[in-house]
Amino acid sequence: MKVEELAEELRDAVVHYDEERAKELAGKLLEMDVDPIEIIEKYLVPAMKVVGELFDKGEYYLPHLMLAGDAMKAATGILTADLSEKRRRLSERKRKTGTIVIGTVEGDLHDIGKNIVALLLEVNGFDVHDLGREISPMEFVEKAEAVNADIIALSSLMSTTMAYQAETIRYLKELGLREKYKIIVGGGPTSESWAENIGADGWAKDAPGAVELAKRLLRSKETIKND
Repeated sequence: MKVEELAEELRDAVVHYDEERAKELAGKLLEMDVDPIEIIEKYLVPAMKVVGELFDKGEYYLPHLMLAGDAMKAATGILTADLSEKRRRLSERKRKTGTIVIGTVEGDLHDIGKNIVALLLEVNGFDVHDLGREISPMEFVEKAEAVNADIIALSSLMSTTMAYQAETIRYLKELGLREKYKIIVGGGPTSESWAENIGADGWAKDAPGAVELAKRLLRSKETIKND
């Protein structure tokens, strides 16, 4: 079977929350010496986008969302466990260029989208500190200070928790730390206009977009630093 056919089956396994099948297919793909990052970006990320759309339509419920997320994590773990030493060394060098603290905001239990973003940021060379879910403004700031982060990424998958993205930015302002960090936001109910309204530095609609946004913000931060 061709790589593309296996990869498409892997995508379908994630969409249909079949974790065992997803692990089996991920293992077969590794045996074919594929680029694991390409498989993740071209097939697994779109798979979770389909799952999210089915959830939004009411065709999938929270258990389906969580099971699909488990299938995604299992397949990703297998694909990334065998990254070459050369790629690992390259990744370590790149990490010196940017540090990101990421988490799902307070009151929000959803983390599938955030996990995908964190993964893609990491494989693209960022030093990623994933705090998990239900993270308070204070926890974001304390971690950012501790690791000397460049960017704080705030995820919200529920319209009722979006306000905590704004609250985190307000908290940074109160502490006089707002200008120290670039703030990016994302998640199903968020938008570019929402990011502008709360004073964030950027918004991304998906994981690949978040990676490009982070790279762009880091470049702008370095330009300002060198002026």
